[in-house]
Amino acid sequence: MQQTSQLLRGNYHYNRNAYIATGEPMIFHCHHYNVYLQAVIEDTSSYLNVYPILSDSSQEIAHTQFSNFFKEKDNQELSIEDKKQICQDYFRFCGFGIIDLSNLIKEGGKVDSPSEHYGIGWKIKFGLREKNKKGVAFFAAGYIAGAAEAIFDLPLGTLQTEQKECISQGDPKSSFEVFIRKSSDENQTNLISSPQEGKYQTAQLNQPSDTTIDYDGIRQALTNMDLQGDSKTGLIDAFGVLLTRMYANYYCLISYKLLKLFEDEMGDDGLPLAAQLLTEAGHICAYNTFGGVMQSTEWNAMIKPMIQNKEDWVHGITAVVNAFGWGVWEIQELASNQKLKMKIVSGYEPNNYLAHFDSETSLPVSFLASGGVAGIMNLVYNTALTEGFITLDENEYKKLVQNASFFQTQKHICRVREHSQFDQITVG
Repeated sequence: MQQTSQLLRGNYHYNRNAYIATGEPMIFHCHHYNVYLQAVIEDTSSYLNVYPILSDSSQEIAHTQFSNFFKEKDNQELSIEDKKQICQDYFRFCGFGIIDLSNLIKEGGKVDSPSEHYGIGWKIKFGLREKNKKGVAFFAAGYIAGAAEAIFDLPLGTLQTEQKECISQGDPKSSFEVFIRKSSDENQTNLISSPQEGKYQTAQLNQPSDTTIDYDGIRQALTNMDLQGDSKTGLIDAFGVLLTRMYANYYCLISYKLLKLFEDEMGDDGLPLAAQLLTEAGHICAYNTFGGVMQSTEWNAMIKPMIQNKEDWVHGITAVVNAFGWGVWEIQELASNQKLKMKIVSGYEPNNYLAHFDSETSLPVSFLASGGVAGIMNLVYNTALTEGFITLDENEYKKLVQNASFFQTQKHICRVREHSQFDQITVG
């Protein structure tokens, strides 16, 4: 059984900078992006029905991944208890927390989580959540439903999960009730299997000639790090943040489903607003995740000794990104404190969109990448981070975005919109 669990953890593919676990692309993101992106989506709930997309998306992915895994030849004789253990182990391994599926039966049951990433991450970033609001563990709720369906070999959409308690609201644990989804629930028929790796590409990681940063050495070192959830908490505390090995498709599905809701409600006029919100979430991610990495003991030990100038900071964090599973990032042009042009091959955002959505879009869809590239330039050139430790908090972030030299995306060539072979993001 231990060997079976190990197989689900996946492998890193150097020809496209992707972690793939039973067909699902997994990427590193931290609690800042996870809870901020969710908060952005929730802020639209007064006029859009967004809550189902937060849980249904993870249900679609978990059901697809575990169903495929349990159907593999070597896993067909697993007992129900073995399957439950595998789903629990994977939840912990990815940094999602600890869940107890032991009480689940085919018709549902109660699931407790003494430690859960979104609940804890929310408290760290935003403080205690009001009791009159829903709990924040939508991802876990969907994961539990999808995993339970796979465990009992049920069709996708059979089950549904409702959160009863939430760590973000001061409860000692998060708890969930799993039950048969009502046949009248229109969302049952809207659940669709995950596109898995989608329309991925392959590319080589090139070593730039204008920097002393060892791109491949950094990638090798980081991809070989044993980053997995702690045995007691199920959380990954690294680089000064709470990391997750998150499903790439989860971010894509909740973002693109939000776009569709905006379009349905407001027509094309609503899309720029949605794009702005999602890109800002990417910038918040860069500020906190990249900022945390560039102030971490791992950075100081591995990368800082290679740095000779500010441009090497940009190269250094780009080299780190190439170990996150986000695709192949390559700097095409870098002008000190002026401009950054980034080429991205096999970015997880267009990989998903091109495989999962039939409709054309008038917008570039690589929101995380767009905000992330701008965030690199703002951290390096518009903060004092390269000169010493700084506090990455809300007050400092507000100062950053009000800076007259604030970097934003000036041009975004997108695989989805321009039918290009790669994304190209220019920040200035």
